[in-house]
Amino acid sequence: MTLQIILLVRLRLRDLVVVLLSLLAAVCFGMAAVLQFQASTASASELNLRFSLLWRLLANPRFGLGALFDVVGGLSQFFALKYGSVPQVLPILASGFVLAILLEHFLARRPIGVGDLIALLVSCGALITFLVLSPQASGRTIYVDASIVIGSLGIVIGVLTVTLLRPLLAGHGRMQAMIGALLLGVVSIFEREVGIIWTEQGAPRTLEHWELWVLVIVGGLALLVVQSAFQQQSLARVLPLVTVGEPIAAIAISTVALQTPLFRGGSSAIESLGALAVEILALIYLARSEVRVDAELHHDGQ
Repeated sequence: MTLQIILLVRLRLRDLVVVLLSLLAAVCFGMAAVLQFQASTASASELNLRFSLLWRLLANPRFGLGALFDVVGGLSQFFALKYGSVPQVLPILASGFVLAILLEHFLARRPIGVGDLIALLVSCGALITFLVLSPQASGRTIYVDASIVIGSLGIVIGVLTVTLLRPLLAGHGRMQAMIGALLLGVVSIFEREVGIIWTEQGAPRTLEHWELWVLVIVGGLALLVVQSAFQQQSLARVLPLVTVGEPIAAIAISTVALQTPLFRGGSSAIESLGALAVEILALIYLARSEVRVDAELHHDGQ
């Protein structure tokens, strides 16, 4: 009986630690998004989709502090997932983008409408449902041929975005956000593969593998594109697209790279599709709301 009580206490303590770590990660990611958004919007618009934007941001203390929050959040997420289950951690992590938008409105002393708040909460709930119901990649197999194709496409899309397509994408923050989410989806695929290589062969040998360098290149391109999107649109219009788009892109890509089914069987597939539909409707509402607010501010300015 005493042993059972001890095990129960340990289990509850572990659950509490998982919740606290997940909450810490969500808060850190939210703070990082706000600080990086503030740093990006303070940079000259002429730097949009140019690598000089990153150099300018690196010299901005807010961006550096945001990067520090990202590191702390990443470590907290790692240990939360190590000691807890995906259904325990993901709902709390998904709240990070809502916290970021609310914090940005608070710092800017801009009230948030009731409809926008409801849409944010609905979007968060739909994202949680979609992530929890999504099949998880199993095994430690790396499909090299598929990874080469996906990595090459990620680099090509990223390079084209910051070179030939730059004039077309300039000023289109939502399009930049969607491309950034796609690139982050590619990054998540290679994070998994680099993690497998690191575990099996150690850190020194990992440096010899091309997967690591694809991760670095695509990650750098994704960072530039997302920060450029921050320059063009409000955080409430960009961050939900990036937050929602990244896992959707990663799950879609993993059906090719990892041979993971896109949806679980049975009723879970219907629920996943329903959550995705609700998510899209919530994002459309938020986008239209931001357009309406921008028009009102422009009218008041005149």
